[in-house]
Amino acid sequence: MNNDVIIDCPYCETRIFIKKFKKIRSLIYCYNCEEPIIPKKYFLYEFFYFLFNAFIFALIIAISAYSFENYSEWKNISGFVFLTSLMIASIALHEFFHAFFAYIFGDYSVFSKGYLRLNIFKYIHGIHSIIMPLAFLFIVGIFSPGAAVYINEDNIKYRIFHFIVDVSGIFSQIIFCSCILFLIHSDAYSFSDNILTLFHTSAFIQVLILFFNLLPIPGLDGWNAIFSLLSKRIGNSISHFLSYPLLIGFIACILWVEEFTTLILSNVFLLIDKLGLDKNLIFEGYSYIIIIDTNTLVLLKDRLIELFLVIFKKMDLMLG
Repeated sequence: MNNDVIIDCPYCETRIFIKKFKKIRSLIYCYNCEEPIIPKKYFLYEFFYFLFNAFIFALIIAISAYSFENYSEWKNISGFVFLTSLMIASIALHEFFHAFFAYIFGDYSVFSKGYLRLNIFKYIHGIHSIIMPLAFLFIVGIFSPGAAVYINEDNIKYRIFHFIVDVSGIFSQIIFCSCILFLIHSDAYSFSDNILTLFHTSAFIQVLILFFNLLPIPGLDGWNAIFSLLSKRIGNSISHFLSYPLLIGFIACILWVEEFTTLILSNVFLLIDKLGLDKNLIFEGYSYIIIIDTNTLVLLKDRLIELFLVIFKKMDLMLG
C-alpha cells in the first residue's frame, strides 16, 4: 500500500486506491459511478504551468517594450517582437478559454491534453495552423499562428453549453483590448508616443482577431457558435465536405472582390473609431509587424488571376 495513492471520488465519495502515476495528466475513472476524477494535486501542477507560461509571455512583452523605448537601433526587431508576442499571448488565452469552459461543462479530456496550461504549442495542429493564418495573411498582411483545441463534444450535454464553449475564446481579445485601451486612455499613466504607437496597433490587432474569429466560416468560432444552437451534426457535416472550398472561396473574395474586402474592413475601422484608436498611430505601428504590404498583395492578386486564366485556357483546350 506504500506505493498507492488514495483518492476520494467527489461524486459518490468512494475511496479509490491506485498506483502512483508516471504521467501527471492521467485521468482516473471511479469504478462505482464511472465519473472521471482528477487528483487535486494535479490541478496545482496545471496552475503552476499556467502561471509559468503567462510569466514567459509577460517577460517577453516587457523586455521588448523596454528595448523599443530605450534602444533605437533595436526598434524594428523589438517592435516586431512586442506586437507578435502580445498577439500570440492573446491567441493562447483564446484557446485556453475554449478548453476551460469545455472542462467546466464536462469535457475532462482537455485536462489530459494539456490545454489548460496556456502553452501555445499545445494549440497548434497541422494543416489547420497553416490554412487559417494564410487567410489572415491575405486579408491584413500579417501572420497570425493558427491555433485550435479539440473538444470531445459528446461530453458536453446542452446546446447552450456548446455555444458558450464556442464563443468563450473571444473573452481573451476582449480582455486584452480592454487592458490596452485602459492604458491608452488612462490619465494615471503617461507613455511616450513610441509606446502608444504599439498600444494602438496591438488593440487594432485584437479587433482584427476578434472580427475574424466571429466570421461564419467552417473552422472559425462564428460558424461553430451558430451550429451549436442549430445542429452540431449538420454543422460538422457541412464543415467536413465544404470547409476547404468555402475557405478558398472566402480568400478568393478577399483577393478579387473589392466590394467584399471594403465591407469587412469598413466595419473594422468603424469599430476602432468607436474605441478611440488613432488610425495614424495604427498605420505607423503596423509597419513593424506587416509581412505583405498593400502593393504586394495587389501584385499577388494580379499574378494569381493570370495564373488561373492560363490554367482555365489549358483545361478548355484539353476538353475541347
